[in-house]
Amino acid sequence: MAGDQQKRFLTGVLENLPGLSFLILSRASDDLRLAGWIGTFLAATVCVAYARKVMKPRPVLLGINIFMIAITPLIELLHIGNNAAVAQYLLKNIDSLVLASIFVTGLALTLFTRRGFLTHRSESTAKMRAHSACLLTVCAVGVVWSLFAGDNHLLSLVLPMSLLFGMQQFLTAGATDRQARHDVVLASAGAVPAPADTTI
Repeated sequence: MAGDQQKRFLTGVLENLPGLSFLILSRASDDLRLAGWIGTFLAATVCVAYARKVMKPRPVLLGINIFMIAITPLIELLHIGNNAAVAQYLLKNIDSLVLASIFVTGLALTLFTRRGFLTHRSESTAKMRAHSACLLTVCAVGVVWSLFAGDNHLLSLVLPMSLLFGMQQFLTAGATDRQARHDVVLASAGAVPAPADTTI
């Protein structure tokens, strides 16, 4: 039977699969439509797993998967409605739209959940909002950056995403260290600390 860390690794792979499949298929062939629909199907499968509590969503990947579900049907509808120019504009700015979806998801988590965008136990609501604000700022800067970075996906998407994940890991590490010190105090007092969780 898989341990907790193995389960976290496998769920991480599954959550990443829609976006990765789209990137690989779109680069391997010129059929963006096929790549998009495969990504949409996989993202919908992941979201069903979220809804059935088979896995807990991670905020950045949740934003990506929501985007993957929406973008291909939207572009198809635009083509059907003779709005090909709008569809092409969306495709041209796909990297910015991915980052914008993550930003909106993070904002919703900040406003409507106890753990916010970082999804880590915080000492206070103010600390949670401060962490979320850092991630939202990186995300917003990434959206603006991607609009002017040109067609190089390494610059327009991979770089902002790397910075976002890096900031998330940095803030989580800091929060984990503070929680560990707090748990030591609780343990010395005879209390049992709750385990840390970085999912929603």
